[in-house]
Amino acid sequence: MMYTPDAFSGRLAALPELLAAHPFATLITPQTDGEPWISHLVLLADPEQPDCLLGHLARANPHSQALLRGRSVALFHGEHGYVSPAWYAAGGAQVPTWNYRVAHAHGVAEEMEGTALLRQLERQVRRFEGESGWRLPSENAAIQAMQRAIVGFRLRVERWDLKEKLSQNRSAADQDGAVAALERIGGDDGALARAMRAARRD
Repeated sequence: MMYTPDAFSGRLAALPELLAAHPFATLITPQTDGEPWISHLVLLADPEQPDCLLGHLARANPHSQALLRGRSVALFHGEHGYVSPAWYAAGGAQVPTWNYRVAHAHGVAEEMEGTALLRQLERQVRRFEGESGWRLPSENAAIQAMQRAIVGFRLRVERWDLKEKLSQNRSAADQDGAVAALERIGGDDGALARAMRAARRD
């Protein structure tokens, strides 16, 4: 369970963009007899089945079997960064904070094999290579052997927890000051500033 004050409850409309921009996730599968399995991998939204995520793990990784036997949660980290109290318009005692966007997908995984797995892998390659980039040579024997060495899966998401801690609890003037400072820094902080603008509620 994620602690999410009302001011920081996430906008479900922002979820597709967050997943597309930040597909590298942390997958956690609890165990009743020890530590949870934790893996780091790319998870992409399933274009054919809403509220499903597609991914794969090495077959040699015991997590690839454990996740098929129980519930899992996938964590996506969006933009995040430091916010200085010097950027606020408000006077008085202020303290630094860290702004961020995160999404948690709770669900149960089912294995994907054969043609379905191949389509998943081709879709993932196209997502990162673009339309004119490298393509998966699916008829190649070595590629087929590597495909047998992984476990593809579809995570059926039963619940999303989305949190956007983006200074919504501050005054409009304080938000403006933080956004302006982050935009001046640019780079990843500029992306955080854009997320803060999109989440404003005033």
